[in-house]
Amino acid sequence: MSEVISFRLDRNNPREGQAMAVLRKGQEAGYSLRHILTEALLALEASAEDEQQVLAALAEVSRRMEQIRDALESLKQVNMVPVQMHDDHPIQAALAESFLFSVKNAAKPGVRIGAE
Repeated sequence: MSEVISFRLDRNNPREGQAMAVLRKGQEAGYSLRHILTEALLALEASAEDEQQVLAALAEVSRRMEQIRDALESLKQVNMVPVQMHDDHPIQAALAESFLFSVKNAAKPGVRIGAE
């Protein structure tokens, strides 16, 4: 069963005048007043839901940023000494030359595959 909804728009009120222009434009395009108002109300509800989702996402981002800030503050309070490289010593071989020489002398030839 349909329900009658009735209201007035004042042309002197800027928002209501703008609403009347939108209604006229929709009617000129062939839409009924009922269709225009139904679509407008549904769009209004959808935008309110989108706004709630955006607000929830912003609250989550804010909460995460607070966690990051707390973590950074705790890192600032830790006494850490930066590691510095000393360039005054040349890089030495990982194994001593005498060790490498003794391994070469003790090594026995292995199995060969193919002709070399």
